[in-house]
Parts: sequence; C-alpha cells; structure tokens
Amino acid sequence: MSTATVAAAPSSVAGATKNIDHLSWSAIRTYTSCPRKYFLKYIAQVPEESRAATLIFGSAFHFALDFAHQQVLEGTEIPSVESLLTKYKAKWNSEAENTPEVTYGKSDDEASMIDLATRMLTAYRDYLSAEATVRQGTQIIAIEHAHRFRLLADVPPIECRLDLVEMAGNNLLLSDVKTSKSRWGSAKTAESILQLVLYANAITPLAKEMGADTRIVPRFIVVTKAVSPVVQVLEPRATQNDVDRLKQLVADAWRGISSGVYFRNESFACSYCPYRAHCLGR
Repeated sequence: MSTATVAAAPSSVAGATKNIDHLSWSAIRTYTSCPRKYFLKYIAQVPEESRAATLIFGSAFHFALDFAHQQVLEGTEIPSVESLLTKYKAKWNSEAENTPEVTYGKSDDEASMIDLATRMLTAYRDYLSAEATVRQGTQIIAIEHAHRFRLLADVPPIECRLDLVEMAGNNLLLSDVKTSKSRWGSAKTAESILQLVLYANAITPLAKEMGADTRIVPRFIVVTKAVSPVVQVLEPRATQNDVDRLKQLVADAWRGISSGVYFRNESFACSYCPYRAHCLGR
C-alpha cells in the first residue's frame, strides 16, 4: 500500500488526543481549514516536505521586529534598518537550511525577499519612531509572551503567543503583528477578529492584576508588502456575538479532533501545503 493511500485513509489512532495538553489558535485554524493537515502536523507529526517562502519570510520578519521591541524595552535606541535586516537574514538562513525545499512565488526569489524585507523594516522602524514621540508614556511589558488559559471547561487549555503587550495609561495594548499583500479593509478585519477575542480573554487575568480600571485594547498591526509599505493599526471592537462565535468554533474543532475526524479538504491551498506529496501522492 502506498504512503499516499495510508495518509488518505481515515485515522483511527487510539488515544491520539490523550497527549494533547493544549491547543493554539494556529492549530484550531489548521483543523478548521483541513482536518487532514492538522492530523499530519500535530498528531502524526510528519516532517514538512517543503515550506512556502512567504511563511519563512513572515517568521524572519517577526524575529527582526522582536529584536526592535526588545531594544525599546531595554531603553536603548531603536535599531537601524541594517541591524534589523541582519536579524532577518539570520532567521531566514536558519529556517531555510532546515527546510527540505523552499517554494517561491512566480516572481519571487531570496533576493527579492530581502528587498521586500528592507522596505517593510524601514516602514516599521519609522512607525516605532513616530510611536515613541506620540506615546511617550507607553511601556512595553511583554514580547512574544506565551500564556495558557482555559476558554472552555471541556477543552484543553489554549496557548496564546502575544506579539506585543504594552501599558499606555490605563490601557493594556495587546498587539498582534501581521504582514499582508495589501491594506486590511473592514471585511478582513472582521474575518480575523476572533483571534483578538481569544487573546483578550487570555490576557484578562493580567489586566485585573494591573488594576480595576485597566482596559484591554486588542489591536492588529498590519505591515503591507507594497512597493511603499504602510503600517496600519486597527482596533476593532468585539461584540458578545464574536465571543459566542469563538467559543463555538473552539468547541466544534475540539469535538472533531477528539473524535478522530481527520478528513482531507482539497482546495487551492493544497498546491502549497507542506504535506502535499504525503497526502495526495503528488
């Protein structure tokens, strides 16, 4: 029997979920987009066959931003674009070297990615400089902060990794940094808001420790991949309906995971899936 046939067969791994001590937003979204991909990545832990250059780019870009935030936290000057680019290249090289195959878009290569990173890091550095002037009382209190909490009693804890947590007056700013081909509109923001709702729930205990008048302000910081990149700061307001939708999404995902429902959801995303050959045999 071929590997592809085995991978495509319904999974009935006994007790596969016993070792799942937590979930994450990424894991939940992976399951809802393609249960088979979730199984291969999180349950079977099949090594990736390839990785999209855009994913490595995002990881390297975030790594450079973490360095910039750390310097601000320590009270030193905002790093130069050259210093940020050095961090970006180091992370890119590390991840690319550990990836069997890096897949690029039609007009992309490593050099074009470096050019894009330079423009985006320049835009983000300018944003940080402006923020330092506008928000002189703002203090960074956490960078890439990992925190587990239980959203639902019958679902494993969810681990949230918070890109940036800041205190500005009575406001606890909770920022998640995104890269995007273009500016986010209201539809894209609404589509993504459940992640902020989840993170706001995770950070609530910290907010209570900071004081009764502390207000959580969840934000997306979107850096566009344009010829002239821009930085958007979006602060969408969640409703009770959003909270209910989040809980239902998490409950439904866990019900499928714990029941061993790992069907394959074929779509355009299969073309760049890191498990394509293992799953489809091509």
